[in-house]
Amino acid sequence: YRLVLSVYSDQGEVVSQARERLAALAGPTPATLTLRRLEDPPADAPTRAQPSPNGRYLSFWDWETGDLAVRDLQSGQDRKLTDEGVSWGSGAPVFQEAEGSTWSPDSRQVAYLWTIDSAEELRVVGLEGGEPRVIARYEDGGVSLYDWAPDGKWILLSRRGSGQEEISIVSVVDGSTRTLGMTNDDAFPNMRFSPDGRHIVYNALQDPDNPERDVFLRSIESGQVTPLIQHPADDFLLGWSADGMWLAFASDRTGAIGLWVVRMADGKPQGAPTLVRDGIGRALPMGLTRNGALYYGIVRASVDVYEADLDPETGQVGTPRKAIEDHEGNNYEPAYSPDGRYLAYVSQRGSIPYPTNAGNTLCIRSLETGENRELYREFWRLGVRTVVAPRWSPDGRFITVGGYLGNAANRTDVYRVDVATGKIGLVYRSKSNEHLSYAAFGPDGTHYLARGFEEEGYTQIVAQDLETGEEREVYRFPRYESRLRFGISPDGHWLSLLNNDNGIARSLKIMPTEGGNPREIWSVGETEPGTPGLAHWWTPDGRYILFNGRSTDDPLQRELWRLPVHGGQPERTGVFNLFGTPGAPLSLSVHPSGRRIIFESKGTADTDSEVWVMENFLPASQAGGSGAGA
Repeated sequence: YRLVLSVYSDQGEVVSQARERLAALAGPTPATLTLRRLEDPPADAPTRAQPSPNGRYLSFWDWETGDLAVRDLQSGQDRKLTDEGVSWGSGAPVFQEAEGSTWSPDSRQVAYLWTIDSAEELRVVGLEGGEPRVIARYEDGGVSLYDWAPDGKWILLSRRGSGQEEISIVSVVDGSTRTLGMTNDDAFPNMRFSPDGRHIVYNALQDPDNPERDVFLRSIESGQVTPLIQHPADDFLLGWSADGMWLAFASDRTGAIGLWVVRMADGKPQGAPTLVRDGIGRALPMGLTRNGALYYGIVRASVDVYEADLDPETGQVGTPRKAIEDHEGNNYEPAYSPDGRYLAYVSQRGSIPYPTNAGNTLCIRSLETGENRELYREFWRLGVRTVVAPRWSPDGRFITVGGYLGNAANRTDVYRVDVATGKIGLVYRSKSNEHLSYAAFGPDGTHYLARGFEEEGYTQIVAQDLETGEEREVYRFPRYESRLRFGISPDGHWLSLLNNDNGIARSLKIMPTEGGNPREIWSVGETEPGTPGLAHWWTPDGRYILFNGRSTDDPLQRELWRLPVHGGQPERTGVFNLFGTPGAPLSLSVHPSGRRIIFESKGTADTDSEVWVMENFLPASQAGGSGAGA
């Protein structure tokens, strides 16, 4: 036909037919990949929202009421599907709210989890609302909801237990459950039905000792597991096109996290994956519609470490400056070494979307040379998914951290790091009935630990000998305190305590480290300005206690205050709202010289997030359509 156009260009009818034949062979004009940001997304949308298969609606959690709601993406209107939600702090005797949701294949019903105190129910409600139908109830919670089968008969979910996620499908008709097996990924797993409904596709850890993930296929009938995407990089599932032709996943195999696709046939990859778009960021997959639009969230929470000069006499603080430029937006909980030459801090690693609660590492930085050491895989191989609160021993030889063992284990232990060798050792294993809230060294090397017993109704501070394991109770609170923080004076003679009253500190007390009754040195009362957070720090000379308090000018802002230990009123010494967000400084350390402080400050809040929609990215759609339309 091209030859006809070239040789017989003067014969109009023949040329017209040749052009028609060429257009038919070429198919439709390829669509252009588009990426658009959803304006004003619902709060926490990346983790609790899902688009309907027809692309018309978005189901989400209404944070103001706790109810399940939907947004009409054409009109922009929100509408609640439930009316039983009770938010925290409402004073209601029973707390209940919606959690995750998923849509029926015809986009006319929504399945969702409904939390009632510690229990969870799997419910279904119609698009027009009305009385929901309870499918199943789980008394001990721990349920995650993922997908609704293409034939409409089953709902896919998982339950946490014994260090793993148990994959199950639940009958929409009678609530009967069929367990399919276990997966070892407790770091934001994603699971979906295959388009033919015969398999479950999901991401899971390549092995328990490393944080990288691969994508697997599990047969519902036989239980056989087949790897789909295998690579040394971190790969995680985004979605599977409705026609079954393309599997979309994210991977950091080029360095940045990119969106990749691989052609599928009979549940098997055909050829090598193709990079569609690089640099999409730490994406939280929300869903892939029938017409091939991918919805995903980006959590913009950021936190950085800043340093500022401190006048030890006046307490005034100079202009803060960013102290760590590596992995910006992901560094927090700084602590100076006793000699002031090193800095221990926590930093996020890997592809986990939240910068402050999963997949992080302990870093040890030389303030003289800038050399940085990190212990990421070393902690991961011990089963530790999150490290918190690094604290130096007085001689600078060790650092203790709290180590959270992930959602499945749901336990925090205490570990000790040998700074010279990097060797990590377990020094305290928490019991099933206790909650560790804080730990720190005293100047004589004694390790202090705060632990609470919710069922027993008390919290205690104990002094520990980490070499022998011997313990001594220093003080026992007559009630359970879930967010207790304490401080230790530089001479090791005093403990400072901020009393927690429904999450608000109302008085600052000190007591001897040998035991005894706390003595109040300052009462906040009911005043809002200056109300301190729970974290506080002693100055090296032992004369003052620093804390972050609410601003006298704006109750949503935080400032640095100091209180004379031997009597007097607190005084404001600095403003730390570098980005206009409440809560700074969240963690602080005073240099041994008393002339510098280092602290973390949030750039954006944990709930700050974006929702993006990527369209026309599937090769099948660029060659004539990837499945049913909206």
